[in-house]
Parts: sequence; C-alpha cells; structure tokens
Amino acid sequence: MGYSMLKIKEFAQLCGCSIYTLRYYDEIDVLKPAYVDAKSGYRFYEEEQIKEFNQIKRFQEIGFSIGEFKALQGKEEEDILREIQSKIEHMKKMHIRQMN
Repeated sequence: MGYSMLKIKEFAQLCGCSIYTLRYYDEIDVLKPAYVDAKSGYRFYEEEQIKEFNQIKRFQEIGFSIGEFKALQGKEEEDILREIQSKIEHMKKMHIRQMN
C-alpha cells in the first residue's frame, strides 16, 4: 500500500460523492479501489484515481449513463471520440425538440 492511499470516506469527500456511489462503481467494475484489505474489506484509493472519477462525471455531464461509460472503457480513443460526438449531436437534437 502506497503513501497516497485514501480511505473510501476520504476519497468520497474529495470527489464530492457518497461512499455508496464508490461502492457501486466498484461493484460494476467502473472504478475499482487501488487496494482492498483482505481482513477488513476496507477499500483504499490512490489520489491519482480522482482523475478517473472526474472523467466519469464529465461523461455524465454530457449525457452518458454509467452503463454507457462502462461500455466505452477499453475502447480505442477514436471510437470514444465518435461516441462523444454522437452523444453531443443527440443532445442538441433533444434540446431543439424541447425548444419547439
């Protein structure tokens, strides 16, 4: 375990989310803790994982569900960019429909 490990509560506070959100992300393999203590089951995160959490939030802000984000994990960058562009176009169409 490295020096920059954070308990789940500390990590949640830094990310502005609940520990339940982090547990859910772990359960569905979207954001896994860097270390889980075998005896206690406590989850620990590295400070660098805040970037990963923020990426998830950015995708949600442009309309991606957690399931959609998970489906993008591991894909090539150009495929991800294509999906982002498609999502933006869809959101624009939805906005135009709502305005009419």
